[in-house]
Amino acid sequence: MFQGKFASKSTAQLSLLNTTVAQLAKTVSQVLTMAYRDIYGEEEDTDDPAQLILLTSPLAATEEVVALYAAGLAPCEIAMPAVLHAIGATQAEIDAAVEKMCKKEEGDALVAAQDRQYKEQEQALTLQERKAALKSDPSKKKAEADQARANVQLTEAQAKKTAREAEGGGASSPSES
Repeated sequence: MFQGKFASKSTAQLSLLNTTVAQLAKTVSQVLTMAYRDIYGEEEDTDDPAQLILLTSPLAATEEVVALYAAGLAPCEIAMPAVLHAIGATQAEIDAAVEKMCKKEEGDALVAAQDRQYKEQEQALTLQERKAALKSDPSKKKAEADQARANVQLTEAQAKKTAREAEGGGASSPSES
């Protein structure tokens, strides 16, 4: 048990303790039920025979319970009582803490849902903007192409002018020498 490959020592020890306590609680419950029936004269044959049940809370390693809760594997309603029971909280304190935490989680879930809704609206608007940009894109491309053609024509005209000036200015220079 202490050299288990998959469970920590504390988990194995608590598991053994919980199993032992659960078995003892079951036996004590049976003895108390028989004593109750003997004292009050109730038979087992009745439709709804009285039973006394000893309620026990299993112990758990607090760090492991916290890790399970943080990973989302254990809900608040299970994790909080286990941890608070381990530190000696009363049942009333545990119930109040669970109720408070559940309300907080509900509020957090509401905020998260509103955030998701906001992001979805934002994505829808972005998609509409892109679609509008694509619709205006052909006219924009045509205008850009016309501008590019005009730029090319201007550059060609400037190049021809520069070439003429160079021919005219360059021919007179060699004859002067």
